[in-house]
Amino acid sequence: MREESAKHALDARRFFRRRRFVPYRLAMIVRRHRSVVSAGVASCFAVILAAACASASRGESASPTSSQIGSSWSPEERAKIVAVQPHVRAAAKQYKVDPDLINAMIWVESKFNAKARGPGGSAGLMQLMPSTARALAKQMGERSRPYSPDFNVRAGTYYLARMISKFDGNQKLGIAAYNAGPGNVRKWQKAGSGLPSSSQRYVAKVLEAKKRFASG
Repeated sequence: MREESAKHALDARRFFRRRRFVPYRLAMIVRRHRSVVSAGVASCFAVILAAACASASRGESASPTSSQIGSSWSPEERAKIVAVQPHVRAAAKQYKVDPDLINAMIWVESKFNAKARGPGGSAGLMQLMPSTARALAKQMGERSRPYSPDFNVRAGTYYLARMISKFDGNQKLGIAAYNAGPGNVRKWQKAGSGLPSSSQRYVAKVLEAKKRFASG
């Protein structure tokens, strides 16, 4: 029993270190200084620890660092992914979108190529159409710069957040709307036909990429 408890404790420490959770450090502070920390302060640490663990259980995560991006990515891919993470973290925080989902959208849309250009003129990391980029820039109070990683990720995340909100928090429909437009998704809903196969495949690719990023 003692060996099993020790193993669970080791697994927990590894989990918190890998995800870089602050609760791990707080728990260590309490452990090291429990003889001098008052019961009230210790209780505060416990509350903070519980809240952070609750966030983890809801699926909230931090965008990956270079050490957390697994071997399934090539060195070139890892370098591109890491370079964009400051923009992903900022956009995720500003618009309250899971950074793993933002990374997944970028991966499916452009493979983290900031200079990517698609059919119809879609541009940049999150492949914003020119008219969409201009409209988003106006709403954000700045000029459209689709090939700027900073602008593209913020604008794309803002648009994604709006699409998810428009469909009452339904992530799959929000992703489909990002790709096919909210009007088409509404039309499919009214027809009762569900998402067409092409849209289903797009959503599936994004969600699979999200799992890949979440697992490191």
